[in-house]
Amino acid sequence: MTTMIEPEKIATRIASLRKERGYTGEALAERLQVSPQAVSKWENAKCLPETAILPALAEALDCSIDSLLCPRELFILEAVYTDGQTKASVTRFLNGLVRDNVLNIYVNESFVGASLESDRLKVLTVKFQTAQGVGFAYALQNENLFLDRRSTGFASDRAFRIVGAYYGNERAYSSAMQKMEHYEYFKWDRIPVNHETFPSNTASDDTEYLTLIYLNGEGIHVLSCPENDTVYYGNHGTGVFLQDRSKCILEHIKPLSWKEGDQGLECPWAGALRAALAYMGESYTYDQIMGMSGACYRVCFTDVWDYSCTDALVAYDYATPLYDAVGYAFRMVERLEKQERKAERQAIMEDIQKGKPVLAINLRVAPEWGIITGYTDNGNRFLCRTYFDKEIFDALDALDAQDGQEQTSQQARTDRRMVYEENGGYLFSDFWPFLIAHFGEKGEGKSTLDILKTSLAALICSFEAEECRGYHQGKDAYRAWINGLSREADFRLEHDRENVKRRLSVNDAMLGALIDSRRSAAAWLRENLSLLPETGRGLLEKIAQNCQTISDSASAFRQETDRFPVCEIAYNSGKSAGASTTALRRQQIGLLEQALVLEEENCGLARMIIESI
Repeated sequence: MTTMIEPEKIATRIASLRKERGYTGEALAERLQVSPQAVSKWENAKCLPETAILPALAEALDCSIDSLLCPRELFILEAVYTDGQTKASVTRFLNGLVRDNVLNIYVNESFVGASLESDRLKVLTVKFQTAQGVGFAYALQNENLFLDRRSTGFASDRAFRIVGAYYGNERAYSSAMQKMEHYEYFKWDRIPVNHETFPSNTASDDTEYLTLIYLNGEGIHVLSCPENDTVYYGNHGTGVFLQDRSKCILEHIKPLSWKEGDQGLECPWAGALRAALAYMGESYTYDQIMGMSGACYRVCFTDVWDYSCTDALVAYDYATPLYDAVGYAFRMVERLEKQERKAERQAIMEDIQKGKPVLAINLRVAPEWGIITGYTDNGNRFLCRTYFDKEIFDALDALDAQDGQEQTSQQARTDRRMVYEENGGYLFSDFWPFLIAHFGEKGEGKSTLDILKTSLAALICSFEAEECRGYHQGKDAYRAWINGLSREADFRLEHDRENVKRRLSVNDAMLGALIDSRRSAAAWLRENLSLLPETGRGLLEKIAQNCQTISDSASAFRQETDRFPVCEIAYNSGKSAGASTTALRRQQIGLLEQALVLEEENCGLARMIIESI
């Protein structure tokens, strides 16, 4: 039986395949070394390609000569055998298997004519054409694929949709479509691939993968994501992509600052925690974090007059009450040896990939708490937020202001792009941190009454705490601070000018921390007055009043002396400068003695409240 050649069908097939392969008429003509007019005549059925050109034309259009010339109603436009990572085109091979407008194959390497060396699930995707139009289909390895002239497959409506989802590997896998529909319902834009989000096969000890098959305006696609990696919706929601593990940035973590309006935020630990928790959807105020942790009652002093005495966690554990209150487990890592950094770097990267910021000390400029907000270069560089970023961003804002007025340097523009565009508006960490805090799993937080009780217990315990690693705490800290200010010999510039300047500067920082913490205590305690009956409410209000008095008195003293200007005296004056601080130091000693009395009263009041609860 002789098959009749139908020029119109051949013309349609050449035109559709040319467009499918991405050629313009001119580009196909150039590849075949014919004129564009010749291609136009073929596609308008004015003539057929010459016999000599048919092999090159079939090669360019990735089909066989027979499939071009025979009047077939089922035509394979594109066929790909893939494991979601590598792929092989099997278009021509599958077209050769079409018989009487039917393709019926068992999908494995032998039948599709391709081999992929991996343990990932293999998928055959097909784009085909019939009289009904263009459709898409797929089949997994060791499944049957059947198409005929009546097949429609998945329609080419250009809308993004996932049509297949599987979790496992080529040896054992199960459908994950229900899970994907669940995460899509809740509008997850990033999906971590692990045993929690996609429970694995009980018999599998090998690496497993999430295999997604999806359609969009560009066709049918397969993505394979190994466990412990992340997939995300990108390209304006029209595709699914693997997160680049060499770089991960948590966007829009708020900047850290020493002040917010008229309110001081002198505790970097609480400030960093607030920003990190806010990123994770936990909206707590600075005062709430200070109050729930008990850090609002802190006072610490070291005889060597070191700035570290203002750190919330330098001597007392305020972290455990806070994490218990908000319902997170946590893990602290301190002063790692270099050989231990590799494992910790991996732990930080995994937290960032899970959307959990990491708190750390000593990221930039000075050893204060900040936030690791991301990483680049496979974790070799950390991005961060710290209390010391403002000067950099102010400089960059100044460069922005210059635009249009004067030409800024190319290097300045490059630096600005690096900060604002490439790295989410974050700066690079300068140092390896010596203290790191990880958020663990989220659980149930405590009741508000239990949180208040725990906070008041921290007030008592921290006030009565013993010296820890050279740091006096609570009442002992007040006494040591007073004794330190009383030693006249330590404030004689002729003996040691640098140490005098240091003591006065540290003293000012401690005053700032005391003002801030007791203000937070008063605000937080008043926020919780309604939790207690009338008697307890009165006791709690008295504690709040005492805290407010300490804050106000210290603040008035600091303002009256213009932030304790003895620092300037020490820098700029002669031998009489030390003597000129005596009156100011005696005034502050009186202030601290009064604060100590109020703190002791607060402890007694707190005991009464706890007993009543």
